Amino acid sequence: MMRKLLCVFVGCAVAAASAQAETIGIVMLHGKRGMPRQLQQLAGTIVDAGFVVEQPEMCWSRQRIYDLAYLECFADIDKAAARLKERGADAIVVLGMSLGANAALGFGARRPGLKGVIALAPAHAPERLRRRPEIAESVAKAETAIAAGRGEEKTTFDDLNLGKLFTVSTTPEIYLSFFGPNSPAVMPRNAEGLTAPLLIVSGADDPTQRNAGRIFAHTPADPRNKHATVEADHRGTPAASTAIVEAWLRALTD
Repeated sequence: MMRKLLCVFVGCAVAAASAQAETIGIVMLHGKRGMPRQLQQLAGTIVDAGFVVEQPEMCWSRQRIYDLAYLECFADIDKAAARLKERGADAIVVLGMSLGANAALGFGARRPGLKGVIALAPAHAPERLRRRPEIAESVAKAETAIAAGRGEEKTTFDDLNLGKLFTVSTTPEIYLSFFGPNSPAVMPRNAEGLTAPLLIVSGADDPTQRNAGRIFAHTPADPRNKHATVEADHRGTPAASTAIVEAWLRALTD
């Protein structure tokens, strides 16, 4: 009898140890015109906490900006997730900042099986950006080029980052994938398609976060979902969210 009880308890202990041994890998996506080092402070904390991290340079970086269409950019996230699994990750979380957070939502809506999605200062709302005359004019320019059969010819368009206009060189087809009426980058719509829990962190001093509550409201019900606010502006949100992100990641393993 004692031996049977011992086996039962040992078996339970082994099962518990196995459950606790899950390794979570995090793909971290920088913001528009940023580089992977933009999230280096947060990455360091996450690694010290026992998670594994990959920080790919995305197609909206300073050097690459818009060299691929929105959905095609997800191939870089897939590759980063594959590298994490090669390094021993059992589950994948996608974390992004600003446009990277937008992409984390878009990726999560199209990739079932993620452990979680983290959106820090989610931004780039094409449905709102098109209200700016400069962006609307660029969208019309891209649509005209496509109608004329020049959808794959590079030209210049206007873009916006933290309220400042700048010019990008890309193809009309790629530009519309980020800004057009049929853009797959609409965040509330992507939030509706999530199958993993969501953490959103917004800065109290970040005007881009007026839309964050609407994004969160479209997320399927899950007790692990959380929308937190930190005392930070847009660029300062990742550093200010360190403790929240670490705690939420740990809770996913409970």
